[in-house]
Amino acid sequence: MPRIFRIHGDNIVECERVVKLILAETDPTSVEISLMSPSTIVYNICFNYLGNHFQWQLELLPGFNKSNRRRWEANIFTSLKNSGSFLDETPDAIVTYIENDLETILYAIEFCSALQAGNQAWQRSGRAFSIGRTGCPYLYIVDFVKYELNSYTRVRKALRFPNPTVPYSYISFSRESGNFVAQIYIRSEEFDKQFDRSLRNFDEDNFAESELCRYIVKRMCGFDTREEEETILQKNFNVVLFLASSSRSATNFTPSQWKRLHKYHQGIVQFSLENSSFNFRKTITAKGHHGSSSEFLDLVENLSVGLASKDLPFGIIPVANRRRLANGIRRLYPTYDTDVLDRIASGHLDLILCMIKGFKPRGDDNRPDRGILPLVAMLVSTDIEVMTYIYGPIIERNFNELIANPERLALSNGFWRAILALSNFVALDVPVIAGHSYNEEVLLDTSALKEHYIEQFSDKDDLTQNEFSSIPQSFQEDDVDTGIHFLFSHLLHEVCFEGMCNPPGGDWSGLSVRYRNHEVRWLSLPRVSEEVNGKRPDHVLELFGVFYCPVLLIIESKERSLDLEVNVGERLVNYIYNLMNYIPNVERLVHPYLGGWTQSEHFVDFDAFKTISAAAYLRESAQANHTVFERSNCDMLFIMEPVEHGWEIEIVVATRSAEILKQFICDKIDQIGFDDITLF
Repeated sequence: MPRIFRIHGDNIVECERVVKLILAETDPTSVEISLMSPSTIVYNICFNYLGNHFQWQLELLPGFNKSNRRRWEANIFTSLKNSGSFLDETPDAIVTYIENDLETILYAIEFCSALQAGNQAWQRSGRAFSIGRTGCPYLYIVDFVKYELNSYTRVRKALRFPNPTVPYSYISFSRESGNFVAQIYIRSEEFDKQFDRSLRNFDEDNFAESELCRYIVKRMCGFDTREEEETILQKNFNVVLFLASSSRSATNFTPSQWKRLHKYHQGIVQFSLENSSFNFRKTITAKGHHGSSSEFLDLVENLSVGLASKDLPFGIIPVANRRRLANGIRRLYPTYDTDVLDRIASGHLDLILCMIKGFKPRGDDNRPDRGILPLVAMLVSTDIEVMTYIYGPIIERNFNELIANPERLALSNGFWRAILALSNFVALDVPVIAGHSYNEEVLLDTSALKEHYIEQFSDKDDLTQNEFSSIPQSFQEDDVDTGIHFLFSHLLHEVCFEGMCNPPGGDWSGLSVRYRNHEVRWLSLPRVSEEVNGKRPDHVLELFGVFYCPVLLIIESKERSLDLEVNVGERLVNYIYNLMNYIPNVERLVHPYLGGWTQSEHFVDFDAFKTISAAAYLRESAQANHTVFERSNCDMLFIMEPVEHGWEIEIVVATRSAEILKQFICDKIDQIGFDDITLF
């Protein structure tokens, strides 16, 4: 009997990414791919590994039970939450093992194909902290490096690196928690030392994809993974040193300081107090200030010590300066609660002070700021006292709830939970957004709420819960994307190249086509293209052997046909046309099969392809075909109905080219003879 594993993913792309890592390490002697349900792709693999023979069944379950969805009959996050994962932060993938009707979490993975610089560098720290504290290993996979592109010319901007404190926080947290939590750097398509001199001192041995693959397979086998963990964390630290070498020594720890801190296992707060030659000053534009925030910033700068870097949004107030801080705050904010100020003044620990804007002009949260307080917790532990100062706009109902019932606000709002669960004190100097906006100045002691969240989950479970069905209870857009992906990427893989698959929760990191024996790829795709009347596709599929040139089938997927945008078919084609007005970022030879990436130098001819636009959606809520065609202006419709183990897909066409493509697809599926996909 095969061992059964599940790969729960935010979407089918994240599930398949994990499968690729497993296949790369195991090099199976056989691979069989099938459907267990319309939503559940299954890989049955056989392989020999470290002197043992294995048979594994990998079940891919795309689409978590998030945002009040009841997609699956139980929630894979339940055991994580029971073990202390209290933030609303979920990874891209969770891998589990099924045995004796029980499902045990083995590890969680986050994939990052975005720029790791500025506040984006700590955007996902909440996931690492919240999951890592449960005892679940957490692997944060970073594509290194990524470039920002000029929005008009799509030319690379100068390379920016994350603050070395961010990758070091994973090392620190691994030590503090006794659990394996690590950043893993893998080579991105854009990594090129010859092109970018700022990479010349980066040691490529610090890429850790091979150790990543070994770790996940050995953990699934039940083998000892300590060697891989130590190697990955050491490479993680080597990247810290590389990043520190390009930081200004006057305002950041030097590589030698990082080495001393790492070698002697000293707490970073005490080490900073003894070694920092700089204080803390958050960079805030004149326009970004509110109320007395500028004066507060000056006060903090004079009393603080930088925590590894002057430029981070947090620093240390030494215990000896706490009373002076409280007195200074009292002068700036005479309406602040005097009892709380007295508790700040009389504290017996060093204080971490964090300054965040937190919220955008309309009061919705600034997503990267969700990671600041978890980053602090990973660096210094949750035992130290933290004061958070907020100066960004707050929606009135949230402000009123904060004052009246902060416990309820923390339960209902993930960003406020991160603030209230990880801060001992919360100070606000904020504009409140209401019918007639107004300003508020408030200081709260949230120590009891922090203790509730931190201590409530101190006893960890074994990350096991009852097994639940691999068949979803309802079908949504996730399933449409899974069906399209399975049809073209698996069943038709001999005549189809999947250039892009972007289901809900996916990204727009890249789009590829095969062109003149190369795979060419555009990176950092624009999200909106209103100026060219374009729409970023959900699927781009290149099919060969249909016409005299390859077909680019460009698909917009929805759960319901009425959710399709007006004229989306034309806008999908416009997006591709506009993208091909720019030279691709990178390319690689297809034969020999997929060599290394190099920088592209030539345009791709849009007219070298036959473009066909399509919409895909579920039959259950489908409108009349002519209505959908008139609204969407697509060439082709995929009307999808889930059946017991697969799909019935009606393909409806509006053009002669689409009719020819439909016949080609149907003939190929008939030749394959796959019973669980029916096309008509």
